[in-house]
Amino acid sequence: MLIVEETFLLLTKDHGPTERVGAYRRHGLVTALLADLEEAGVVRIGDEADPKVTVVRGGATGRPVLDEALPALDGLSGTRLGKVLGAKALDPGTAVGRSLAAQGIVQEVPHRFGAPDFVVVNPAPEIALRRRLGEVLSGRRTATTADATELGILKALNLAYRLLAPGRGEFDRSTLDRTLVPVVQDRPLVAALQRAVPPVTASTTVAVTAPGAAGVAERH
Repeated sequence: MLIVEETFLLLTKDHGPTERVGAYRRHGLVTALLADLEEAGVVRIGDEADPKVTVVRGGATGRPVLDEALPALDGLSGTRLGKVLGAKALDPGTAVGRSLAAQGIVQEVPHRFGAPDFVVVNPAPEIALRRRLGEVLSGRRTATTADATELGILKALNLAYRLLAPGRGEFDRSTLDRTLVPVVQDRPLVAALQRAVPPVTASTTVAVTAPGAAGVAERH
């Protein structure tokens, strides 16, 4: 599964609506999308304070979610990462939801106006994902690029403590934050997202419940 698909599951309520992190949910999804594109060799992201995103390979990747973003990405090549994260043209939400629907993980619920919702019909992949991230936090698993990116996104959006229960075990907020620092450091994408999210926005997110913890997950 793509990093952006796993991030979508983490940032979407089981009954359809998205996590209430405002416009910054899109920033999180674009962060994950760029991580996938970097892994695929399509883009290069520098390591300076606000690096440029440069398209370094043309042609389709064979992954519809990634390929749908390529036209908009071409127009943003050479743009600073902080600006790219906020680009509405790169918002992969609907494309990712439809990809997960094709995999039988979610079901699309169309609306007459606006983007569709996506209801989780198979919670097993997200439960396994949360378990995997919990193993990273406990030191039983070495973080992959996907793990570090997803944990970094949750940290930047101030959702890690809520969304990683019960995988975070007995960690309180400060212990979890200290544990996440070495996992997500040296990740330009995560650092850019952290800068993009105002602390007051992140601090006002509301409590959530992990899937399977109490029937239908009511997150926020």
